[in-house]
Amino acid sequence: MTRRARGGGPRIARVAVALLIAVAGAGCTADPGTGTAATFVTPSPPDGSERATGAPTGDPVDSEATAADVAFVATMVVHHEQAVELAELAPGRARDPEVAELAARMALVQEAEADAMRTWLERRDSRDDMGTGHDLAEGMAGEISSSTIDRAAELDGAAFDRLFVQAMIPHHRGAVEMAEARLAEAGDPAVTRWARAIATAQALEIDRLLEIEARLPAG
Repeated sequence: MTRRARGGGPRIARVAVALLIAVAGAGCTADPGTGTAATFVTPSPPDGSERATGAPTGDPVDSEATAADVAFVATMVVHHEQAVELAELAPGRARDPEVAELAARMALVQEAEADAMRTWLERRDSRDDMGTGHDLAEGMAGEISSSTIDRAAELDGAAFDRLFVQAMIPHHRGAVEMAEARLAEAGDPAVTRWARAIATAQALEIDRLLEIEARLPAG
């Protein structure tokens, strides 16, 4: 299966929608037991232009990026693309309302983040380095394989819900691992903030996915 190519340019409206969702708290899902919400953090582009709240960071936009910065951002683009590809299969297949809701948010937010990452790379004349991420795709932590995507496309109902959750948990753990590896390196402080925000967001979603997994019917 050949993965669907995604656009290289920023989709400003979609990024804005994703950021507004984070601000409005729409990136939350209710806890069935408590009625409270679990907040999902949406990182903003690490170019110093804005945070998820829309407030300026005050950091320069031309901070020199290191090889670790470029490798992290380029590889995370591919990582996000995998999550979006699986999440976009959920409409019409997912039976559990929370799975459907979470998948819709993942598709929107992670595609917007991937667009912002591509823009970051392009602004630093790193287009050639974007191939690094694609070269690493086969060995990324928590990779969602093409065979998993193919299988998900043939499932619906509870079977799809289980596959989605069971694929996304290690995939998110992989994102946390990648972010923590970047945090162990020196580099652009803006990318450091982005890596920290991604680690936080993915960890929160892992908690939610584990809660969903615990209550899904056994296959």
